[in-house]
Amino acid sequence: MREDSTMGTLIKNVTQYYTYVNDELADPRTNQFWLVRNPIPIMTIMFLYHRFVKVWGPAYMAKREPYNLKWLIVAYNIVQIGLCAHMAFQCITWLYLPGYYSLWCQKINYHDNEVERLIISRVWLYYFIKIVDLLDTVFFILRKKFSQVSFLHVYHHLGMCFLGYIGTKYVPGGHGIMLGFINSAVHAVMYTYYLISITKPQWVQGWWKKYITQLQILQFLLLILHFGHIIFEPSCGYPKWVAFVFLPHNVFILFLFSDFYIKEYILKKKKDNKEL
Repeated sequence: MREDSTMGTLIKNVTQYYTYVNDELADPRTNQFWLVRNPIPIMTIMFLYHRFVKVWGPAYMAKREPYNLKWLIVAYNIVQIGLCAHMAFQCITWLYLPGYYSLWCQKINYHDNEVERLIISRVWLYYFIKIVDLLDTVFFILRKKFSQVSFLHVYHHLGMCFLGYIGTKYVPGGHGIMLGFINSAVHAVMYTYYLISITKPQWVQGWWKKYITQLQILQFLLLILHFGHIIFEPSCGYPKWVAFVFLPHNVFILFLFSDFYIKEYILKKKKDNKEL
């Protein structure tokens, strides 16, 4: 009986803690949104994605010819360009140019008005786009471009899904909007590059990819600065715990991208010059 009582108390404590974290700490404006109410859907998506790109997909394609997905990818890239450019444009025209949001330090605004309702809907849309981004890797697998499915690629996609969930559920708006703005602008450029690469490969210059990588590195440097300074800014009013969640991911991703850049565009170039 005593063991049953102890187990019952443990289950009750776990349930209460889950309710506290999942419901009481969550922002009520977004907590009922699709894929936000609880972590099970996004965790399931992330698990299935990882298993497919690392195990199930390569096994399925092992004895098959690569699929021709050109026009599907063209349509996908056009949609991504439109969504990302639209998101970045709305951040500029609705938030930053009118001065409604500060570039340096912005607390979350809980007022019910047109702009805040737009922000809430776009925060969720950004989160959903990060889930759609997982198709990048699925396309690589189905086209048998396994070398593209690096640790950096998979980790980055999974990390953005998880952080998208955290941001949408707990802190939709405020200082974190800058992340969505910068990332959307960068992705609009990236998907434009991908679209040109698959439709007009003869137009693509060898240095394009190098500068795309530099743009990604610049993105993470800006985000590290953006989230890092609020730790030492007592008057900002934005939750500091967000910085401690987002910063490690951005620092690690910056390290991975920098490592890739050095190996691909500096060390490799030196090696090629020596061989000549």
